[in-house]
Amino acid sequence: MAIAAMTVSSLLYISEADFHIGSFEPSKANAQSAGFPDVNERYWAYEEITWADESGLMTGYKDGSFGPGDEMTEAQFVTILQRYFNLETSEGENSHWSQPSYQALSNSLLRMPGLRNDSVKNREVTRGIISQALAHSQGQEPGLEKSVAWMFKEDLTTGRQDGSTQTERYDVNGKLTRAQAAVFLKRLHDSQFTQWRGEILLDMTPEGSNVYTEKVRSLYSEAGVTLYARDNSSFATADPEYYHLFQAYQGERREYVISRTTESNFELASKAAEALGAPLSADDIFNALKQAEQTEEVQQLGEIEINPRPSDIFMLWDEQEE
Repeated sequence: MAIAAMTVSSLLYISEADFHIGSFEPSKANAQSAGFPDVNERYWAYEEITWADESGLMTGYKDGSFGPGDEMTEAQFVTILQRYFNLETSEGENSHWSQPSYQALSNSLLRMPGLRNDSVKNREVTRGIISQALAHSQGQEPGLEKSVAWMFKEDLTTGRQDGSTQTERYDVNGKLTRAQAAVFLKRLHDSQFTQWRGEILLDMTPEGSNVYTEKVRSLYSEAGVTLYARDNSSFATADPEYYHLFQAYQGERREYVISRTTESNFELASKAAEALGAPLSADDIFNALKQAEQTEEVQQLGEIEINPRPSDIFMLWDEQEE
C-alpha cells in the first residue's frame, strides 16, 4: 500500500498560513493525532482528518489547529497527492517549494495548471481540477464531466450542492477545503486506489502540450518564449520577436511559419525546425533563412522550401520516415 511504503524523509508538512515546509517527525504526528481544538469528534470529517494526520499526509498549523474550512492552494494539494502515491521527487534549484512535487506528477504524466507558473501554484485549487487529477491517477479517460462521473460512481463524492447535473452537484468551480481534501484521500484509500495508474498524458497547464511541443519546449524555454499547443498537431507562440506557428498536416507535410524579426529569432527557429524533423542541420536552415530574408527569393534546399513573405517566412517539408 502506497502510504505504508512512505519514508520519513518524504513526509514533509505544509503550513497553510505561510507555506512553510519542514521535516516530518512521527512523534509530533502521534501527539497531534489526539485531536485538534477546532475538530472535535462530532465534526463531520473528524475521522478523515484524524486519518490524514496520523498517515502523515496533512498536519495542523503551528498553533495546533487544523483549519478544516481553510481553502487549499494547488501547490498544497499537489504536494499531498505526490505524497499519497509516494511518487519519487528529485532535489534541485526550484523557484517554488512545491516544484519537486509538480515535477513528480509531470513525470507520471499529470501536468497540473501551475507546473510552470508560481502564481497559479499559490491560488486556491478548484474541485474540478481535483476530480480530473484523481481520475487520471487511476487511468480514467480525460475530461471534466467524465472525471466527475467517475467520482460519483466510485463514491468518492456525494456532491455539495443542488443541481440538475453531476458537474453542478459536485461544484466544479468551488474551492477545495482542507477537510474536503482529507475526505477525498480517505475515500480514495478505502476504495483501494493506492497505486498510480495514469498512463496517458493529461496536461492541464494553460499552454497545453502535444508530441510536437515536447520536441522543442526546452529550446523555447531557454529563449524565454512560451509555447502554446493549439491541438494535437500544431503549436504557436505569442511573442512579437519570436512569433512562430507550426502545423503538422495529415500525412507527411509540415509547415513552419517564422516572423521576420531578428537573427536570434532565426537561430531559435532553425534549432526547432531540426528538432521537429526538418531534413537539414540547424546551421544550414539558419543560413537559408538569412538568405531568404536578404534576397526575398525562395530557397530550395533538398526537401525543404523556404518562402519569404512580407511579414513571415514559410518553411515547408515532408516528414521523413525513420
